[in-house]
Amino acid sequence: MELIIDREYKELIPPLTPEERAGLETSLIAEGCRDALVVWNGVIIDGHNRYEICKEHGIEFKTIEKKFPDKDAAKVWIIENQFSRRNLPIYVRGELMLKLKPLIAAKAKESYKSNVGRPSKSPQNSATISNVETRKELSKLAGVSHDTISRIEKIAKKAPDDVKTKLRAGEMSINEAYKQLKRSEKKQKQEEARKQNAELVQQAKPLEFIDGKYQTIVIDPPWDWGDEGDINQLGRAKPEYSTMSFDELKDFPVAEKAAENCHIYLWITNRSLPKGFELLNEWGFRYITTITWCKPSFGMGNYFRGSTEHILFGVKGSLELLRKNAGTWFEAPRGSKHSEKPKEFYSLVESCSPGPWLEIFAREKRSGWVTWGGEL
Repeated sequence: MELIIDREYKELIPPLTPEERAGLETSLIAEGCRDALVVWNGVIIDGHNRYEICKEHGIEFKTIEKKFPDKDAAKVWIIENQFSRRNLPIYVRGELMLKLKPLIAAKAKESYKSNVGRPSKSPQNSATISNVETRKELSKLAGVSHDTISRIEKIAKKAPDDVKTKLRAGEMSINEAYKQLKRSEKKQKQEEARKQNAELVQQAKPLEFIDGKYQTIVIDPPWDWGDEGDINQLGRAKPEYSTMSFDELKDFPVAEKAAENCHIYLWITNRSLPKGFELLNEWGFRYITTITWCKPSFGMGNYFRGSTEHILFGVKGSLELLRKNAGTWFEAPRGSKHSEKPKEFYSLVESCSPGPWLEIFAREKRSGWVTWGGEL
């Protein structure tokens, strides 16, 4: 008996693994085809693999005719029938859900249309009802949560093929694949941000173009931490801006903007403190003390979790503080942007050091200050 194989139907069915197909072939040869193939108008609806093996080995088989109102109804039956397969990985169930989704959505929409005019406690539009009913039915059929469905959908759209292959084989969890995808997306956004920032820096006028000398300089260098050891030590804290090497920073013309008597506030990470002392010396300042920003929560860190950030305070010439009651630490909340400095810091500087004030590598303009930076 010759049956018709509709590729559109066949592609709805997850392929057997080589082991599964070998096991099915051994069983059919030894015991024959005990279960009837399901057909609709001569087209196979269920039993594609059994049909191919039976034809190859000349094994007899039986068929059973099933009735469907249309092709979409046949597709729904095929997909729903696959959920009964044992040991089907969650991702494969998810792929089946995605194939079923437009069919269920269409059914929900039709159901809504047929109920138009009937009383309703909470009037909603067709699209809203259709989406809600679709999610409910998909979740019920597949036996997974709404959250898992949305994650699978995102993985199916954006994850690389090797990840999907592992998921289909049950070698990777949905959660692991989703986290990997989120990390990859974040990394891509960071790279795009760094590229845009580098273009802005190239467009900015050099620091030398700023007129005058300044009695107070604040600088938050775009550190490149790649020379500080540890594989992947940047981790999630990798900056979203174009960085400068230590040699480039040493050659940066900070000294040219310093007045004869000048204060400098150099932002520094815990890890980069040795570099900071060297930079102060290169720029013509002597180190005086360290001011510490105490943060309300832990940040990132390869060893200890960072909850502080420091400012090296240096002096060129001789210039006293404007007040005598300033401490060497302050508390302030984190900002919403990467490496954003708190307003409490600028209040401290203005109360301790005389103007004119210059901020180098500034990210925003500040009233009463001269600011320079590629992001302005």
